[in-house]
Amino acid sequence: MTFFLALSAICLSLFSSFIDIGIPSRSPIGGTSRPLQLNNFIFYKSSLLYMERFSRQLLTLGIDVQQKIMESKVLVAGCGALGSALAEFLVRLGVKEITIVDADVVELSNLHRTHIFTEKDIMRPKVIVCKDYLNKINSDTKINAIEDIIDNSNAEEIVKNHDVVFDGLDNIYYRLILNDACIKNNIPLIYAGISGEYGSAKIVVPNKTSCLSCFLQPYDTQDSCNVIGTTTIVPSIMASIQIQLFINYLRGEIDNNLILFDFKNLNIDKIKIEKNPECEACSYHKYKYLNEKPPISCGLSRHKKQNNEKLIFSSNEIQIFKNEESYILCYGQKCYKKKIA
Repeated sequence: MTFFLALSAICLSLFSSFIDIGIPSRSPIGGTSRPLQLNNFIFYKSSLLYMERFSRQLLTLGIDVQQKIMESKVLVAGCGALGSALAEFLVRLGVKEITIVDADVVELSNLHRTHIFTEKDIMRPKVIVCKDYLNKINSDTKINAIEDIIDNSNAEEIVKNHDVVFDGLDNIYYRLILNDACIKNNIPLIYAGISGEYGSAKIVVPNKTSCLSCFLQPYDTQDSCNVIGTTTIVPSIMASIQIQLFINYLRGEIDNNLILFDFKNLNIDKIKIEKNPECEACSYHKYKYLNEKPPISCGLSRHKKQNNEKLIFSSNEIQIFKNEESYILCYGQKCYKKKIA
């Protein structure tokens, strides 16, 4: 009974909105308007399909929040275990437009902790696989796939024109670049980090909360290259937390806490992170990570193709070369170096 009452209220609300924009619900006196009747039919049909798809969600979130979701243009930085889970949750949530950025390819080691990649996807660009998968879930959401890394040369350009940015990266230094770009351009950033069976999450809202630079520092480059494992479930749970922070943000609820998860012992803690008055990003607005060259990374870095590199794989999506110490991933003229583990 509750469902049908809610559905009736939604129909009435949509019907009222339909009339408010100046389209009459009845034909003009003296004749009929077949194009108008057709428009009415298309409108009601699309509204019913929309309500059927999101009926359970509308009962929980309400029309106002769902409308904000439908109008949102979001960026997902990274398309690994965390980023791909974020993208899937967002498209199921019903956001208007999702842009995914990553220059890496699917590897066998990705399969145990990602839901959207399969054995057939190995050696394919992650963002292309992700886009194909998302389009099958919700064809109404626009999906943009960008085969690139986010660094100080393009971070600002990539984050612009998005309502919210989701951090699915796995490198603290590049997270701080993303943080600088979001603070500078006044765009909320939703962060999550994973280390083994531990996770952390926080929302950064410029001029309202502390930012990542208030409490994170780039650690030694050598240490950052150590492989830290995780389990199948941790990335999906942390992505779910990021999505909930997004929903709460749309409700007008902003949490200034760093949320810490210990999955092994099933503990959750919150630490309030006050804005650091000495923070170079959100207090002094210096944005040092946008203005300096990133250190050598064990992840992907920009690369100029050399003649001594051997072609080991080629498709209409990507070419992969190899030298003594790295794999070279090339998308047309753009190439990226990935150190051999």
